[in-house]
Amino acid sequence: MILCSIIAMTIGHGHPLVVAYGFKSNFWHIPFAFIIGQVFNRNHVIKIGNWWLWGSIVMTGLLILQFYAPQSAWINRAPGGLEGGGFSGALGKFRPPGTFSFIVGVVWFYTFSAGFLIAGLTQHKSYSKILLALSSVAVAIAIPISISRSLILAAGLTILTGIFASAFQKNMLPRLVRIAFLAGIGLLIASQFTVFDEATEAFSHRWDRSTREEKGGVQTMIVWRIALEFVGPFLEIEDTPFLGEGIGAGTQIGAQLLTGKKGFNLGESEWYRLIGEGGLILGSLYIIWRLWIGFKLFYFALISLRRGNGLGIILLSTTLYNLWVGQLGQPTINGFTVIGIGLTIAAMRIPKKSPKNPQTHVQSDA
Repeated sequence: MILCSIIAMTIGHGHPLVVAYGFKSNFWHIPFAFIIGQVFNRNHVIKIGNWWLWGSIVMTGLLILQFYAPQSAWINRAPGGLEGGGFSGALGKFRPPGTFSFIVGVVWFYTFSAGFLIAGLTQHKSYSKILLALSSVAVAIAIPISISRSLILAAGLTILTGIFASAFQKNMLPRLVRIAFLAGIGLLIASQFTVFDEATEAFSHRWDRSTREEKGGVQTMIVWRIALEFVGPFLEIEDTPFLGEGIGAGTQIGAQLLTGKKGFNLGESEWYRLIGEGGLILGSLYIIWRLWIGFKLFYFALISLRRGNGLGIILLSTTLYNLWVGQLGQPTINGFTVIGIGLTIAAMRIPKKSPKNPQTHVQSDA
């Protein structure tokens, strides 16, 4: 990152504030993830999950208000007080941002909520049945209200990871039964609310509209779109300078400072930005570093799972995509990525009391 900063200042764009913002986006917050992982342990993660799930219930109430309110209402004000905080959805409905600036915050907030929920059903018994029931209804309602394909895919992956983890643990059948039972109860209760039906209709309409055959279907619009996140930057490298445009140039803040207009000048996807800013060699090295962190976390999460603790791999499923290809130049995604890495590490650190010493020791798989 230091080398990238020097190159940006000397032969790149040369703007110190853009370099500073690029450094902040790419590196500055990452060490805090490992501090979280070393200070917290599994018990702390479970407590955080408890409050997170209570928060998801309140957040869903806010989403419902935003879903029905016009974009001119105060509750739908965008950053800076501008009208219209929600992105266009379907059937005249907008994607509500909750307490966040944009819908991306809702996507990852509820992906984490799904992770804590599935962990509460399969990995520990620290959450009350009332909390599990209410939060399952809240998540079930929030997914269609978001009108976000990203949320249903991310939350679905997290739930599948929870099922996968349960399949490799003792008492597999009771764990899976709890998942199926609460999912059924949550959907049954959620379906009794009018907002669930209206939101599901809007979500289904957007899904059908974006994946219809003339647009290539699911394979083109979703599978190929995800694949392009990884391969696209290397297929379109011919116009990229060897040492890149300079760190920070591909962020929206960088674009504003350099050109006077916000936008994704080097591409909206993260790897496009990284290759565009750092060039093929330095950009690729940074990508490899992020991939390496992800693989190491996955390796330790599997070890932890083999020892009976599946909390780490469940939380990793909420974070791995952002760690690899998430837009760290976007503060909300950056924050969820850092928190996710930290909580994943902490979830694998099990407090253990020594019989000779009443002080708590921590047994770590990471």
